[in-house]
Amino acid sequence: MAADIIALPTDAITVADQHLMYQIETDVASPSDAFRFVITVYEDSVSGTLLGKFYLTPNPQDYTFFNLAEAVRGLCQVDDRTYGGTTAIHSLSANYFTRSNGNIKKFVVGAGEWDGSTETLNDITETIYLIDGHFQISQGLDPSFTAYYPKLSTAKTWLTDRIPASNIVTINAAEEDEGVVAFLNRSLLNGQSISSTVKFEFAVYTASGTQLSTRDITINTTNGAQLSTASTPVNGFMCYLAAYPANIDAITSDLTNNPTWGYYDFIPQTSVFDAQSGNKLRFVKNCRPLKHQAVQLAWANSVGSWDYLRFDGRKLKTVTREEKTYRKQIGDYNGNSFSFNPFDREITPYQVEAKETYQLNGILTSEEYGLFQYCFRSKNIMARIDGTWIPVTLKESSLQVESDTTSKVYIATINVELAQLIRC
Repeated sequence: MAADIIALPTDAITVADQHLMYQIETDVASPSDAFRFVITVYEDSVSGTLLGKFYLTPNPQDYTFFNLAEAVRGLCQVDDRTYGGTTAIHSLSANYFTRSNGNIKKFVVGAGEWDGSTETLNDITETIYLIDGHFQISQGLDPSFTAYYPKLSTAKTWLTDRIPASNIVTINAAEEDEGVVAFLNRSLLNGQSISSTVKFEFAVYTASGTQLSTRDITINTTNGAQLSTASTPVNGFMCYLAAYPANIDAITSDLTNNPTWGYYDFIPQTSVFDAQSGNKLRFVKNCRPLKHQAVQLAWANSVGSWDYLRFDGRKLKTVTREEKTYRKQIGDYNGNSFSFNPFDREITPYQVEAKETYQLNGILTSEEYGLFQYCFRSKNIMARIDGTWIPVTLKESSLQVESDTTSKVYIATINVELAQLIRC
């Protein structure tokens, strides 16, 4: 039988796109040429959906190595709509939270053997929870994801590629900006402590730091999430917070009621003496009066959630057209005489396609420009144009990023294309 299985990565929850290696060994001495390890992959449990069965030959040391990432590729995807709904997730405003529709999944890896005549399955198993996202090879084998476990005040907590400063993740946003920020929501998994956060303190301040209002937002089913102690369902182990100004104000009206607000914080807290259990998430008001509607760009980031940037410059819309034509015979062949009209068409299109492209223009800070590189790596990009979220693809092929910043602001111009064909 399969005697042992050693799992790398060692974190209970991590991102799916990396080397997820499992080392399996056998207690069979000198296995025969017919011997194979039998690796099974299930979603949720060994009685759940069987995703695949793999027969692997032992190496000269009688081990085999299995990369789970290849078996689950594409199964975890950042959510683009609210839980069980059709609303774009960026516009979440019916509640504080929404659960994942399927971004977080539980997988079970089983190891068994085939000795040439008899097959055994799942002699030993390992469980892991995965979300969309990726680690780079340069980060090594088994990079830690524990920085995103909301259990310590020094933990980054928020699933964003933004870099904290002094344990604060800061986002500049205008009052009309929409968006969500995700976090993990499970107290214990696979014997590992994941989260001690049970609520967020939401506090609004003036630009000088005078507190205007405060309230507690409990992580529970009433507010659209589930308790961090709940053992099921898995999709509640990851939640999105309606965090951007337009979202939170639609729920609380705290910003409308305090028009002098300069920034607001979400502070993760435990149930014990309201101790802080993660980095603060801070939104700083960034009002730029415009005569036109700005464009928000959103993309699935490297840690399973969404990041956003705002482009304030005027957008330039371009419509391009492609067509295929054929030569049509003119004239009426069905009557008792032949005739045609001088406006009858001879060259006739039979397939016409149109595409919309938008040129986005804006001024980005050095931090925002550095963040923008992750948009170039994303497979899922959306844009809020004229108040509506639409899927787009990035038409640019490169971005120059300075490692030693010499400028505080950058003028950015990019082109995105609507990821839908225009019907003609």
